[in-house]
Amino acid sequence: MAKKIIRSDKVTPPKAPLSPAVVSNGFVFVSGQPAFYGDRQIAHGDFNAQMHQVMKNLIALLEEAGSNLEKVVKVNVILKHSTDFAKMNEIYKTYFTEGNYPARTTIAADMGYDDFLLEIECTAEV
Repeated sequence: MAKKIIRSDKVTPPKAPLSPAVVSNGFVFVSGQPAFYGDRQIAHGDFNAQMHQVMKNLIALLEEAGSNLEKVVKVNVILKHSTDFAKMNEIYKTYFTEGNYPARTTIAADMGYDDFLLEIECTAEV
């Protein structure tokens, strides 16, 4: 199966040299999604708003690929501040069915862009 590049009109296109998502061999690999919406707008300093926007971006790309959150098998969460871990978990769990959470890794790291408070990438079945 040839790989297929996935984009969504609902997700701000990246300026970096990457594809928003790629479908290959029955899986969709979604690149790390920042909290951009519209014309590269972001909720400055508002972790909760950024978390919800990141999830909206993931959902849009998954849907465009023919998948959804229930089919996610692996998630990587990158937080700018480790102190946001509890807030992230509270919001994160509302997007998944309890007991059907994907495997996940969470790290804290410099985001390379001052306004990014988090980024999430995932892999899902198509």
